[in-house]
Amino acid sequence: MLLLMLLVTAGMTMIPLAVWQLLASSETADKEAACSLAAGIDPGWSLDKHMLQYAENESVLDACLDRYAQDFSGVSLGVGAVAIATVVALYWLLPVWKTRRSKVVPLDAMDVHGTLRPLLDELVAIAGLTGPPRFVVAPAAVTASAVVFGRWRRPTICLDGGLIATGDTQRDRFRAVVLHELAHVRNGDVGVTYFTVALWRVFLVLVLPLWVAMSLGALFLTGTSEGRGVYAPFNTHTLVFGCLIVVAVYLTRAGILRNREIYADLMAARWGASQEPWEITAPRRSTMFARFVELWHTHPSWALRRTSLTDPKVLFGLETLPMFLTGFAADMLVWNLGVLPYSLLPVKVVLVAGLVVGIGGVVLWRAVVYALLTGRPAPSGWPVGLWLGFGVVLGELIGPGAGANSWLPTHPEALLILVAALVLVMTWTAHNAEWWIRSWRGHSLDPAMVMGVTAPSLALATVLYAWEAWAEDLTQGWPFSAAGVLSTYGMPGVPPADIGPLLKVIAVVSFLPGADRELRSLWWGPVLLWVLPLLALTIRPSVRRARWLVRALPGSVEPLTPRALGPGRLLAAGLAGGVVCWAGLAMALAHLNTPDPAAVRMTGPFQLVHMWWPVLVIWCAMALTAACVAAVTDSAWLPAGLVAAGTTGLLGAGGTYLLMRTDGCLGPFNTMTNMCRWWPNVVAGTLVEHGLAYVLSFGTLVAGLAAFAGRGTGLLWRRLGRTWRRPAAPPGAKRPPRQRWQRGARVVAVVVVAAGFGATALAVDTSAPTHRSDWRPEMMLNQSRPPTSASMARSQGNAWAALEGLDHIKALSAAEKDFYAEFAPGGSIATLTPTCVELGRVVKRAEAYFPVPSPAGQQAWSGMLTRFQQLATACWDFVTEPSPRTFRAATVADQEAFDAKWEMFDWLEGSGAARRKPA
Repeated sequence: MLLLMLLVTAGMTMIPLAVWQLLASSETADKEAACSLAAGIDPGWSLDKHMLQYAENESVLDACLDRYAQDFSGVSLGVGAVAIATVVALYWLLPVWKTRRSKVVPLDAMDVHGTLRPLLDELVAIAGLTGPPRFVVAPAAVTASAVVFGRWRRPTICLDGGLIATGDTQRDRFRAVVLHELAHVRNGDVGVTYFTVALWRVFLVLVLPLWVAMSLGALFLTGTSEGRGVYAPFNTHTLVFGCLIVVAVYLTRAGILRNREIYADLMAARWGASQEPWEITAPRRSTMFARFVELWHTHPSWALRRTSLTDPKVLFGLETLPMFLTGFAADMLVWNLGVLPYSLLPVKVVLVAGLVVGIGGVVLWRAVVYALLTGRPAPSGWPVGLWLGFGVVLGELIGPGAGANSWLPTHPEALLILVAALVLVMTWTAHNAEWWIRSWRGHSLDPAMVMGVTAPSLALATVLYAWEAWAEDLTQGWPFSAAGVLSTYGMPGVPPADIGPLLKVIAVVSFLPGADRELRSLWWGPVLLWVLPLLALTIRPSVRRARWLVRALPGSVEPLTPRALGPGRLLAAGLAGGVVCWAGLAMALAHLNTPDPAAVRMTGPFQLVHMWWPVLVIWCAMALTAACVAAVTDSAWLPAGLVAAGTTGLLGAGGTYLLMRTDGCLGPFNTMTNMCRWWPNVVAGTLVEHGLAYVLSFGTLVAGLAAFAGRGTGLLWRRLGRTWRRPAAPPGAKRPPRQRWQRGARVVAVVVVAAGFGATALAVDTSAPTHRSDWRPEMMLNQSRPPTSASMARSQGNAWAALEGLDHIKALSAAEKDFYAEFAPGGSIATLTPTCVELGRVVKRAEAYFPVPSPAGQQAWSGMLTRFQQLATACWDFVTEPSPRTFRAATVADQEAFDAKWEMFDWLEGSGAARRKPA
């Protein structure tokens, strides 16, 4: 699955890019790029600044981009179809080519005494194959080995000549080698292996060279040197992405081939194969460099194969490289699926989250099962999430997302949000797997595993849904302000100083996962993180043995006794948290009570705080509950904390609703009225409709992160307690280097995450817009623009003039010349009328063009359009009412238009947009 993800990602990225670079007209491409420059957009700006500039020139910019767009999607699909057909053809021809290259002969030609055929038939029967494979011999091969190749149906096992020669004298070795190859056939990995080989070779020969040539051309050859410099970050990211894809595909393929060998070894040993072939002495290399080199090998080392015969932990280990590559491939797949309509965003995020958590979750479930069956400690899961997150971060940095056309995003620490989300869901997956494995009594673990992977997938999809909308805003600096939030909700008023910090928090949380209460936003995904463990706790273990365990260990005793942690304790903790939450809500409502409701309470800030304060209080109560439960729980502390926190959240939401509905009956807690009655409080309705979804969604994520803090605090407290109780270490004793390294790495990780979240929080803008009378929804964005460099300003001016700007100026100049010629003495009104029409037409066309992306240039351009519009008006006035007064007005207007035209030409020449004035 991982290899398929990588190859699909590579194909979806490389083929369209290479086709476009090969077929696109460079002149048209330059004009398409010039559209954004002419609109005043700096390619190095963040997305929110692009949005603001785009909104000011939307219709003109869309028309410009449509005019010069070059679409080669049909050709790209054709190239992709050719690549797929080539893969299928190569897969079909590989066995034929291998047979001819090895110059094999039928087995009967070498088995002249007829002793090998009965032995091979016996081994095929031991392997339990319904149809025997085809056996051939490579006489020229002197090694005592064998290889299996072919397609899914009727594979071929090629025996080396050296193996045939020693078949009688070393019968055990012969049997072991053949059983190993038969194990490949039984596992069904022969067809998969050679299909992988076909994919890899087609990728190397057909896709990669074309893409590399086109990428290098875009980086060093295509277009002007100035244009290449502007888009150098984007083109460099693209080239680095391709190189990483090649490395990722190769390493993934090598890992798959190594694992298939170990699986075949285990199955051959289970069938009674001798271990003699694996008793090969080789120099043991345990250095870091040796382990790095081994990653590139398609066969495992003999030492690893020999060790795996007795303990196949390598097959159930949590290797960092596959997890890192999974995160990287998933992030690249996200951006390649960006061509899908926005309405399909939920489908896209569920697909990507399902692939990430599906691959990592299945690995975790296998590792937990293996650990419990062998009596080892169950894996924690957070390292898997950490490496998945690092892979996603790398994809964000080099992909068209957070980095875009800049070398690094302004706030790369915001990417730690994705790392934290993946650490959370993968830790939950490991803990939840242990709970379900210990209590599941079904025939197979597959249903439990599907549920245990689906829940974190949907929770991650909720985060990805929000990340798709706000990724650029988070990584470029949070652009929303408290005053902007007020305008978004349609609430007037200035944020007062005493509740400014609270509004600062609200400016952040108003746009986080769960704020969108629509079903398609998947706000309900995180809720499953505490509902599913609660379901596992309520299942009563049966006295009979688990049927899946009987299949896994037929002769073993029951090793998986369910933990004593029951739902009662967790629900009691949630109830205690609910009581604390109610107390906090009552205090919050009392704090909101002021003596002058008409002057303060109905203002926008007060309404906003009144709507969001209960949500913040409930979150704090959920976080506190989760942290306390995780601190005192040893097994599966994360699901336990979330179950208790979810109970607290429900109780808090219910208490808030009751407090709001009975407002006026609680004396000092009255906030809106002094009448005691059950009344339809607007805030209560808003909480039920909007806040409850937010509490159950983002509140669960907050509680999950708080559980990590509680777990760390609990471990630290216990360690300090053991330190105080135990005797001091003997003099000279040192900690093992590995232990010191792990502890230091954990401390550094905690410091980095904390600093990242702190820096992101400090980036929030709390400033208010200056003009509050004309607030619009887009005013929630920070309206400031970063300064533009001199070279970029020159490029924007050149683009504005080269597209249509200079043509409009020339058209206006020609219309003015025609007016001057027709307006001269001796001209007639009949011939002047078309000139007036043409003047008005060219002025309207020019007014519909981009504003000049320069204050000085725009001043000259606006003045020129104004003067020419006055000239067109004066022309019509003279045509409709010829008189000395209208004649003088037209003469003055013509002179002013003539002067404005040359002022515009002076700016063009001075800025470098036009090299010389027209004659």
